[in-house]
Amino acid sequence: MEIPFSPERRAQGRSSFQKLADEAGLEYGDRGHWYDGQPAHEANLWAEAQGHGDDFKRAVFRAYFIHDLNIGSADLLAELAMGLGLDSDDLRRALSEGQYRGAITAQYTEARKLGVTAVPTFVAEGYALVGAHPIENLRKLLDHAGAQRKEGQPDGSERRFTSGNLLGPELRRQD
Repeated sequence: MEIPFSPERRAQGRSSFQKLADEAGLEYGDRGHWYDGQPAHEANLWAEAQGHGDDFKRAVFRAYFIHDLNIGSADLLAELAMGLGLDSDDLRRALSEGQYRGAITAQYTEARKLGVTAVPTFVAEGYALVGAHPIENLRKLLDHAGAQRKEGQPDGSERRFTSGNLLGPELRRQD
């Protein structure tokens, strides 16, 4: 599946992400589409089984975030695998047979149960940081989570995101 961004959405996303990329010294391309990421997630599990998950993930990120390539395409994913010296035919077979589809579906289901609605989402001790944020916000999440752990909270029961906001607009408490 490929969905083009509207010109307004494209400009908005480009501006905010380009600023973050510049601050971090990273390349960021002019992305104009949203692509179905499930095949890339399945392919990454396959690459992890081959011992090359991190390298494959970086190749997928470059393809998507820098070159605006369709990471839902089995052809592209096979090309990326081949570029890492992996068996592209084996990857195609794994994708066409849905070898890792169940595992990815289970991960999606678990994420929904936890209330995750966007990526990235960082969860620590019942608090969540959703979306791309400056490092200061991640530190705030971890500091607060550490304080909660020292106090013996939360109690470990299953939690869900709420709209409650105890720590500012960046952090949301899970129930």
